[in-house]
Amino acid sequence: MMNDDGGGTPDAYIAKLRASRKSPAVLKVKLAMLRGHSPGCFVFAFEGDQDKAVYFQWIRRIRPDLVYEPFPCDGKKQVFLFREMLDRDLGDLSSRVYFFIDRDFDDFAGYPERENTFMTEHYSVENYLVSADVLEELLKDEFHCHAEPKLRAELMALFEARFSDFLQVTKELNKRLFIARRMKYRLEKNLPDGINQLATVHPKQVAPTASSPEAIVIFGEVPSKEEEEQLTEEFSKLDPATRYRGKFNLLFFMKWLDLLCSERRDAASELFASLERPRAVNIQSISLGMLASKAGLPRGLSEFIAAVQ
Repeated sequence: MMNDDGGGTPDAYIAKLRASRKSPAVLKVKLAMLRGHSPGCFVFAFEGDQDKAVYFQWIRRIRPDLVYEPFPCDGKKQVFLFREMLDRDLGDLSSRVYFFIDRDFDDFAGYPERENTFMTEHYSVENYLVSADVLEELLKDEFHCHAEPKLRAELMALFEARFSDFLQVTKELNKRLFIARRMKYRLEKNLPDGINQLATVHPKQVAPTASSPEAIVIFGEVPSKEEEEQLTEEFSKLDPATRYRGKFNLLFFMKWLDLLCSERRDAASELFASLERPRAVNIQSISLGMLASKAGLPRGLSEFIAAVQ
C-alpha cells in the first residue's frame, strides 16, 4: 500500500474521507437528525467511543435515572470545534448538549472553559482505571481471592512496585509528549498502541524496550534551551500515576492483569501458592466499563452531572 505523503495518494484520500465523517459540520448534521427524532434528549459529546462505557458507569452511579445520548466526536479538538459550531448556530441545537474532555497535557488547549464542559483532573479517563484499589476489587471477584486480605495486600504491593517501574521507564516518553503538546508540535507518527512498544512487562520486573524515546515520540521542531528547561521543570512537578498519558498506563495494567491471569490458573504459581486450587480468569471479560465500575469518580463529575438539566 502506498504511504500517505500528504498529497493525492490513496492513503491520503482515505484519511480525508475518514476525517470528513467526523468533521464538525457532519457532527452538526447528525445532531440535527437526532433532534428530529428525540427533540428534548440530553446529548453528551465525548472524545471517542471508549469514553462511552466509562462515563456510563460513572454517570449511572451519580444519577441512575439520567437518560442521555452518547455522541463521540473522534478527538478532543473535534469536541471543541463541534462546540464552537454549535455556539454559532442560530437555533437551539446547543440546548441540552454537554461536553466531556480529557485534561491531557494541554488542559483546555486554548479554548475557553464553559459550564457545559467537563474536564478530568487526571490526564485522561484511563488514569482513574489503573490503581491498586481497582486491582483489589478485581482480585476479590474475577480472581477469586475473596476472604484473602493478606494475599490481596501482597499482590497490590507487587502491582504498585511494577507500576512505579513502568512510570519510570516511560518518563522520558511522557516528557517528550508533554513538550510536543505544550509547544503544539505535530507528531510525525502515531503513538504506540501496544505494550511491547513501550516496555517489557513481567509480574516481578518491568524493563524498557530497545527503542529510544526520540524514536517513539517523533517531532521535527526543537524547543529553545530556555523553553526546554521551563517545560522540563513543569513536567517534573506532575504526579506520574495521574498525570502521565493514561492510555500508556492502561496498556501496562491490562498486560499485568493478563500475566496475573496466567499465574492464577497455574497450579505451580508462586504468586497464588497460598490458595487451594488454580482458577481460570477470562481477561476478555475485564472491559473498560468493568474497570470504571470499580474506580473512583473524577473530582467534580458528581457536581457536573447533578447540574445537568
